[in-house]
Amino acid sequence: MEVAKLLPDQHQVNLRVKVLAQIMSGEVDDGNESTLSKIKVAEFLVGDSSGCIIVKAINDQISLLQPQTCVLIHNARVEMYRGFMRIVIDQNTNAEIKPFGEASDDQVTQASSRGDDIQPNLEKNYSLTEYQYVPHVVLNE
Repeated sequence: MEVAKLLPDQHQVNLRVKVLAQIMSGEVDDGNESTLSKIKVAEFLVGDSSGCIIVKAINDQISLLQPQTCVLIHNARVEMYRGFMRIVIDQNTNAEIKPFGEASDDQVTQASSRGDDIQPNLEKNYSLTEYQYVPHVVLNE
């Protein structure tokens, strides 16, 4: 799938992208009052030839997203944050991030593990497009 074909609230997203930059990182509470543990969170800008988008990763997934490397993001989801799209990779999605060399998908394993074949389109950042929810209303005539 290409970044340009992503839709709000889409699930089971598989992308082959180049990591362009880490945007932010930090720690947040896990929401469980009994454990009081923290979750590491980071956001990255990733892209392919159709455009780029922000990816939010947690804990162990963060170390796999290194700038200027290419990865296969498998089974992630699109989340809306204040009307803007983000790809989310967390413990609830069973998502996998694999460097190209470890991927099992035929078309991905044929690609360069350095990612020289992916030229991200920086002109189209789909995380900057604001969406507005419009409920479907049926009018009786």
